[in-house]
Amino acid sequence: MNTLINTELKKLKKSGFIYFIIAFNIISIFIGSAIFSANKAVFVGDGDQSIVLWGQSSLYSSQLFFPILVGILCAVSWQIEEKNKNWQKLLTSPLTPLQIVSSKFITIIIFTLINQLLFYVMFIFSSMILNIPKINFTLFILWSILGWVGSFSIVAVQLFLSIRIRSFASPILISAGGALLGLISLFLGEFISFVFPYSQLQIGMRARALQNFNVTELLIFILISIIYSIIFILLATNSLDRREN
Repeated sequence: MNTLINTELKKLKKSGFIYFIIAFNIISIFIGSAIFSANKAVFVGDGDQSIVLWGQSSLYSSQLFFPILVGILCAVSWQIEEKNKNWQKLLTSPLTPLQIVSSKFITIIIFTLINQLLFYVMFIFSSMILNIPKINFTLFILWSILGWVGSFSIVAVQLFLSIRIRSFASPILISAGGALLGLISLFLGEFISFVFPYSQLQIGMRARALQNFNVTELLIFILISIIYSIIFILLATNSLDRREN
């Protein structure tokens, strides 16, 4: 399994996807910083300026850009196999469909962890440039990691869609639609947003709430991520298994 994961990592490294991750984070931080700077006089009276800047920056990253980023990443991961006709080799190897899907899931969440750490570093850097006082480094790394946990749901859904549909563009378009629906869900009610798969990163990063989970909320959030991950990994495995047959 470790060998398979290492192989998947090498494939995605060769795709140059890390440059997409860097670009998406720069755009997110720039937009958040620009909005904060333009309204700084208003935000100064809203309490902790670092929290406000986090909200402005992470909302665009987590709710709009990131689901699309995951859609592209999952599509690239599956299309590498389609393009090189590697499915036949994989499916005739001793590896089970569950192992193949799981290795891709683990590989992609490694990249989403890199994304979260990059966002954190860029956010801290922008905070320093904007002379934000009293930056709570521990709080923001915690929210970044919780956002990473929330990304599991999106990754699992997009992996299933990519193998089920096979097309490169269609799953990416669906991820864009999911991102927009997630944004709309913010205005439809707290419960809808809290359970919607494409909102899980935003929920974990506390981009809208801007305060820590209570114990019950945290447990429900983790449970939702686990449930979505298991369901859609199994659905993706079933789709791959049917392709084998």
